[in-house]
Amino acid sequence: MKRLALLLATTAFVTPALAADVIYEEPPAPAPMAIEPVATTATWTGLYIGGQAGVAFGNESDGATFNPGGGGPFGTGTYSEDDDNAGFIGGGHIGYDYQINDFVVGAVADINYIDAETNRSYTTGGGSTFSTSSDINYLGTVRARVGYAMDSVLLYGTGGLAYAGVDNNASAPASSGTFTNYTFEQDENDTDIGYAVGGGVDVMATNNISFGVEYLYTNLGSNDQTITGTDSTNGNTVSFTSESNNDDLDFHTIWAKASYRFN
Repeated sequence: MKRLALLLATTAFVTPALAADVIYEEPPAPAPMAIEPVATTATWTGLYIGGQAGVAFGNESDGATFNPGGGGPFGTGTYSEDDDNAGFIGGGHIGYDYQINDFVVGAVADINYIDAETNRSYTTGGGSTFSTSSDINYLGTVRARVGYAMDSVLLYGTGGLAYAGVDNNASAPASSGTFTNYTFEQDENDTDIGYAVGGGVDVMATNNISFGVEYLYTNLGSNDQTITGTDSTNGNTVSFTSESNNDDLDFHTIWAKASYRFN
């Protein structure tokens, strides 16, 4: 019994000492996760293509002149005008931008359908009518762009060449009645090359998609039309001349744009 008691007592003292000598290793810390850097600055450098649509307006004429006017064998005449002061314009574009720090330079070309027509006429007191019409079928521009980028927003100015397909038509009264013995000739100035200037703002919605709004003033040069009639018996002449804005065919355009960018 004494031996058993001594053994139990020895065990009681040894067990805590052994327990104190046990070392528990802590689990290793998890390896840090690799996080790819996220690009936060938009770049405007690259080729882009897209479309645009909007409104063209302001193609009003200064009127027309008829010489001689009222009185004599022609009586008091009346003048009428029908201008499409606002019409649809839309098409496609292709361009390239290059960004240098916060500045962006580039070029863009576009081609558009445009719905713009002007009709003018003069009816003499005897009921004879002179008439002219100008119809713009398409409009294109080739322009430079210079802008300032604020990350995903680009403010820019633009300017360059403008060209258009313009159909000018004129009609004279028949050589009868008041105009018996008159021979009519038409002088239609079809100048359809000019310039376009303006500005706009583009916003980068994603790395490849941008939207914008642009304003352009387009001037296609002189667009007067004249019909001259000469009396073969005495050499007297009459003429009808229609004029566009300040003798120029000019108008304003505002359109929205969408582009896909290959950057």
